[in-house]
Formats: sequence, C-alpha cells, structure tokens
Amino acid sequence: MTKLTPSHHRDVISALSRGVIVPTLTPFDENGAIMTHAITDQTRRLAQIDGIVGIAVNASVHERENLTTTERTEVICKIRAGLYSDQLLLCYVGVLAYTVLEEIASCQTTGADAVIGSLVERQKEHEGNSAEERLEALVDLTDRLPLPVIVALHRGAHRRPAITDEIAILARHSGNVIGFDMRANDDVLQYDQDYYALKSIGRPLACLSSSTRALFHNLNTGADGVVSLLAQLAPHEVAALYQGSRNGRFLDAQALHNRLSPLIGLLSSPDPMTRELICREIAHYRGLLASPDMRASPEPLSSQLKRRIHQVVDETGLKPISWV
Repeated sequence: MTKLTPSHHRDVISALSRGVIVPTLTPFDENGAIMTHAITDQTRRLAQIDGIVGIAVNASVHERENLTTTERTEVICKIRAGLYSDQLLLCYVGVLAYTVLEEIASCQTTGADAVIGSLVERQKEHEGNSAEERLEALVDLTDRLPLPVIVALHRGAHRRPAITDEIAILARHSGNVIGFDMRANDDVLQYDQDYYALKSIGRPLACLSSSTRALFHNLNTGADGVVSLLAQLAPHEVAALYQGSRNGRFLDAQALHNRLSPLIGLLSSPDPMTRELICREIAHYRGLLASPDMRASPEPLSSQLKRRIHQVVDETGLKPISWV
C-alpha cells in the first residue's frame, strides 16, 4: 500500500470545500443484479452539473452490506470512469477497523481519493479503556490507512459528552484525518458543538454537512461542503443552495431550502429500508437512477405511496433530468 503525500491531502480538503459531493445509489434490476451499464452514464449526468465536485459511493449501509467486495470494486471503477479528472471519488467503508485495510487499498487502486468511515462500533469496543488508550488506538489505525480519512460522526441520541473532545483530539494528532461527515447535524446544537470543536484545532479540516432538514443552517454556520442525500435527489438545487450561501444570497438560499421541504418530508421515515426505497423512487422518477429496485428489499413501496412521491416531486417543481 502506497501512502499518499500531504499535498494530496491538501488538494482533497480544498476540493471538498468547493461544493457538493453526491452520495449515489447503485441501480439494481428486478432480479437484484447490478445494472453496471447505467452507472457511468448516471455519474456523467451528475458530473456535468455546476457545483458538483465529486461522488460518494456505497453510502447506503443496506446497499453496502448486500454487495460483495468484487461488486463494490466494480461500482467504484464505473463511477470513476464517469467523473472528470479533477472531481473526487469518496468511498464509504463502514466501520473503520484494521479489517478494512485491504478494502481501502482496493479503493485506492481503483481511483478513490479518500474514504469515509464510522468509529461508532470501534468506540463501543474500547469503552472500557482510558481516553488516552482510545486515542492511541484511533491514531494508530487512521495513520495506517493508505487513503486520507473522513470520519463519519454518528447521530447525537447516544453520544457520550466526551466524544466531541475525543474526535477533536483525533483530528489534532492524526494527519491522515482530513475531515468529518457531520452526521449528527439535523440536531443543530450537536452540530454546532462538533463544528466549533473541530475548527478550533487550527489545521485544515473539511466539515461536511450531511443534513437534509438543517442544511441551510449548517451552510450558514460554516460547513465547508455538502455530502447530503438530498444532493442525490435534487443535485441542481443543492448546488445552487451551496452557492447562494457562499455568495451571501441568504434569502435566496433559504427560499430554495424551503422549496425542498416537501421533498425532505418524504425522507422522514424512521425505517432506513423504507427511506432508501423512497430515495430510489424519487431518483428514478427524476431520471437520476436507472431503476427504483433495491436488492434484498423486504417489500416494495405501495402504489399509493409512489403516487404521493410523484405528486410531491412534481409540485416541488423538480423536473425530470434527461440522459446524457
């Protein structure tokens, strides 16, 4: 495994701070087979949108768990082929652990620029250790990875107060950590606490908003970039929201976020499987995903819910996007 240079890390941080990363979904046919022929075309239509700076692949936990290692690699290759050379490819790798070293090395070989991983389960495994022992283990792990790391912060319901301090210390001591996927950030108080703790470190770090409901708040608080699922469903609008916030057009940005509120409301299902099916239906209806089908889905959406989804998309003014 070849470690990348600090200049690569700086370039990735800079790119993350220029716009929107789209977390994509993999298209499956009705039999659960990957529609590989469509992946590069889907990526190209996103890559051509002004303000889209990259793609995050394998972002769905359910999807990732139902893909083999070979399939994940194939999806990464197909997406890389659809991106411009200056656009980023980020790979979700699940829980950061020594067991994913080989997978991350494969991500590097197939063209990934960085990985996104969670520390949730790892933190649970080390709860009996001292803060110093947890920190030493985390720094050792992240520094061994062949690609720079974006740490995904889990949501705030079960967060120990010390977690914010620990992630800030990790960022201060591990040069391979280049940013954070702020997953607690529909809770704006938790988001603000994490954001200011990380920004007080004094070295470049990308804080990425993955929110839907609080995206406008987070951008105006200072989030460097966006990696929100909302960008998969409304990429033009989220890119415009980002640009409006950055250019001081706050009223325009707020109006745009308000316009997307009915779409955001569709994603409020507490069941992650239903939420993913809804995302797939929206993306397919708009022409951003080749199929609404999901591998290993317990049951499809009802025809009544599908009609409601289509009505909300139409009333929100989100038009279908033509194939490239």
